[in-house]
Amino acid sequence: MRLNTGLAMLALSLLAFAEDAEAQKSARPLPPTNFGLIVPQPESELPKSKTPPQQAVPKAKQPVEVRLEKSGDATWRLAGGWEMTDADRVVAQGGSLFSAAYDTSEWYNAVVPGTVLTTLVEAGIYPDPYYGLNNMAIPESLCRQEWWYRIRFDRPADAAGRRVWLNFEGINYRADVWLNGRKLGDIRGAFVEGLFDVTECFAEQNVLAVKIYPPYNPGIPHEQSKAAGRGPNGGQLCLDGPTFISSEGWDWIPGIRDRNIGIWQDVSLVYTGDVTLAYPQVVTDLPLPDISSADVTIRTEMTNHAAEPRRVVLSGRIDGMTEFEYPVDLAAGETRTVSLSPAEIPGLHVENPKLWWPNGYGDQSMYDLDLRVACNGVESDSEQVRFGVREFSYELTADTPQGEEIRFEFQPTNDVRDGEPIFNTFHRRSVVKDVVVPAFREGVDISRLRRIEKDATSPYLVLRCNGVRIFCRGGNWGMDDGMKRVSRQRLEPAFRLHREEGFNMVRNWTGESTEEVFYALCDEYGMLVWNDFWISTEGSNLNVNDENLFIENAVQTVKRFRNHPSIAVWGPRNEGYATPTMAPRLERLIAEEDGTRFYSPNSRYMNLRTSGPWHYIDEKEYFTVQAYGFTTELGSPSVPTAESMRKFIPESEQWPISDTWYYHDLHFGLPEYCQAVDKLYGKAESLDDFCRKVQLINYDSHRAMLESWNSRMWNSTTGVLLWMSHPAWPSLEWQTYTWDFETHGSFYGCRKACEPLHVQANPHDGQILVVNTTRRDCRQARVVITRYTFDGKRLDKRSENLDAIAANGVTPVTVLEPLAGDPDHLLRLELFVKGRRVSVNDYLRSAKRDFTALNEVAAPTLRARLLGSGSKDGSRRVRIEVTNTASTTALAVKFNVRKAGSGEAILPAYISEGYIHLLPGEKRIVEAEFPSADAAVFSAEGYNFDKKTLLTL
Repeated sequence: MRLNTGLAMLALSLLAFAEDAEAQKSARPLPPTNFGLIVPQPESELPKSKTPPQQAVPKAKQPVEVRLEKSGDATWRLAGGWEMTDADRVVAQGGSLFSAAYDTSEWYNAVVPGTVLTTLVEAGIYPDPYYGLNNMAIPESLCRQEWWYRIRFDRPADAAGRRVWLNFEGINYRADVWLNGRKLGDIRGAFVEGLFDVTECFAEQNVLAVKIYPPYNPGIPHEQSKAAGRGPNGGQLCLDGPTFISSEGWDWIPGIRDRNIGIWQDVSLVYTGDVTLAYPQVVTDLPLPDISSADVTIRTEMTNHAAEPRRVVLSGRIDGMTEFEYPVDLAAGETRTVSLSPAEIPGLHVENPKLWWPNGYGDQSMYDLDLRVACNGVESDSEQVRFGVREFSYELTADTPQGEEIRFEFQPTNDVRDGEPIFNTFHRRSVVKDVVVPAFREGVDISRLRRIEKDATSPYLVLRCNGVRIFCRGGNWGMDDGMKRVSRQRLEPAFRLHREEGFNMVRNWTGESTEEVFYALCDEYGMLVWNDFWISTEGSNLNVNDENLFIENAVQTVKRFRNHPSIAVWGPRNEGYATPTMAPRLERLIAEEDGTRFYSPNSRYMNLRTSGPWHYIDEKEYFTVQAYGFTTELGSPSVPTAESMRKFIPESEQWPISDTWYYHDLHFGLPEYCQAVDKLYGKAESLDDFCRKVQLINYDSHRAMLESWNSRMWNSTTGVLLWMSHPAWPSLEWQTYTWDFETHGSFYGCRKACEPLHVQANPHDGQILVVNTTRRDCRQARVVITRYTFDGKRLDKRSENLDAIAANGVTPVTVLEPLAGDPDHLLRLELFVKGRRVSVNDYLRSAKRDFTALNEVAAPTLRARLLGSGSKDGSRRVRIEVTNTASTTALAVKFNVRKAGSGEAILPAYISEGYIHLLPGEKRIVEAEFPSADAAVFSAEGYNFDKKTLLTL
């Protein structure tokens, strides 16, 4: 008998939720209930489409072109010339992989870094899995077989007297590594480096072969459809963490057929001498609250690989800061951590350092450390570290061993001593509903902690950077890309959009985006990182089989990435505590190998609010029920524009809502979401009509989530992370922009709510507030409040003067009374500082929650003129004045830059305004930045008018 998985999972989830409330108080671990599918779904539950999957067209194999790209003095990246095939072909063919005569003509040109599926799609073996139901045409066997990668390369430089190393930055899931017929060793887990000394077998001409093994428990993906629903969120692949557990399929991504196995990160060749450096760490300590100086400590592992002692000189240079040399004696075969502080190197005490700040609070200043070791005047090895001068601290509530509850500012850099954790996280005292606090461990000297006065933020986490409270707003990244295509070129637009939205934090959910480029971009764009490790929901998802393997990967992750100033919080998993055997190991790992950051033992409950809801709700509920504390998950559906949807949904499946919509994740909250479209704006009659109306819902719901937290800033609320801000593939569910980097209603709702200086109206109590999330007070401010009919006739107007707007806080303005008769209207709020308008925020209001009158507003006429234009680094920037010359309102105006010939939107494009209401006669300045094109036009479309070209650029 086959279980009804939807009902079974619902029952188990409700049971787990009921048990969770007690378990999170008693520290009793919750048993997993979600084993995923144990047999494939029946045909009746699989998604259907009138349009069959696309047929892949195999590409002719290209001549192999080996490329070794030099970086640094003695490092080469194996950037081109890789080939790949399945292990069965190798066995059937016979012969030695390491022979120069070995025939690879039937192998594929491999994409490295990349996954097995990336190579096979690029080779034309399978269609693009992101289009329609193409993913259904790709076999599950890809994750149940072994694969070989191979590259032939010449020695790039003379290696006489040098040690030669091969370094793998990341493979998945396991690998055996062979060079010139000699097995070097294996790599296990997706997040460890594989470093091999190949000095003895390195030759003039080399053959490197890597055998990739799939995970032991790849699981069976749930294929989303209307009949089958959203499924169980993962399954057996969770047993094999550390890996990309969501690639078995979740409610925001389908099962990725190869489970992202392959050589997914770079492979490099490195020459060194006998003494090497590893895992340097830079710690910056500020005398908080004073930020006028910093003490810098540099630690690095040093290993003498020689059979005799070595006296070496460790030298370092930090641009704009200091240079130093330090002698070190190493015994034969010795590995030692060397630590240098201002006590040893006075130049490591820095006056007036340039600080790193989260987005919106200051600049993202960075320093570069060049660290080298030399023996007898000859350089042996070097490491380069990019770091920021900053210090995190955390306001928390905890119990002393004597039972006293205290509020304190936890400063890990100073408060963590000798690698010893200070919290007993198995102590979980309930303080309010669904919120618990830990205790201090026995023996911790409480007197050295900085106690602070308890205020309305207690018992919730408050994150501070450089002594300043940071109001955390941002979103979750489930995975950077469903196929792990994670080049800087692909990822950087996402971070730019996060910055444009005013976000300052992202969550690396279950560690699926753990790679250097992710953290580097977070550093550059000012995104704090809440970083999970690779387990999901306690009481639902399975715990890992091999905890030692998990810890090995976690140790390397912390040591490899701890210098990134953006990483602010480490956590063991999504929504739950680590197992009783793993929790102490992770806590000690963070204390020993990092020592500068908070380890949050759960992504909810402990000093945090619970997570959710994730479905569409009335915006007032966010203000009256949901807005309190710090939440790591809060979401609402987010369907893209019709133009974006046409890129990945075949015409036959675009309307009415079809299984292709469900397969692309539209399920959670769908009834409420679609009912809202019909009830608020009138029944949708086509894809274009639905998407036009739903963008108003997207805008309002995402603005409301963030504005509700704004409304209680430091009066309970301390942080909110949306579920989700970034899509892993063409999704219809949780996102603030779409996979093609189009910015729809959700994006602009977030951008509006997260303005650094922002005026808003609470929907539940009429409060008008000014929210300032900068470190600067403002003087001579004025708020103008005007109400109009939907078609732009003014109903009333008032103005409120403000002597000051406090920095990093909320300033009440007034309470807005309803209009006589409470008619439908457009409420406009404007904030002026010293005469300059810095925020304008429009709300469509209807006492009966019926906005169908918008459908009767006549079409406007828009005009545009170019005020300025310039180009730099392949991008063009324009400044445009847009005017509504009609006597009616232009509703929800969306702008795009398009190719002049085809009309296709040029993406990514960074456009300052979107889904705005232009009143009769109103002018608005719009700024846009986009990739340079030979011919481009500027277009506008809105709720009450079709797309129009306004200007040739």
